[in-house]
Amino acid sequence: MRHLTAARGNVCQECGRSGVRLFGDHLQELKDGGAPLDPANIRLLCGSCHTKKTAKVRAARMRERHQR
Repeated sequence: MRHLTAARGNVCQECGRSGVRLFGDHLQELKDGGAPLDPANIRLLCGSCHTKKTAKVRAARMRERHQR
């Protein structure tokens, strides 16, 4: 992830916060077929933004399962 922070800066790509721990978030989740190591499939998110995004994706996945 160091090469991503070097190229993109040490800031959350969602809210712009800096000076916080960043997480490599897969745009297309691995469960949904996303590429694990493709930098184009990863964005850097702070913990708060990562938690919100993950919860949103999980909720959508659950809704989709219940509609089938």
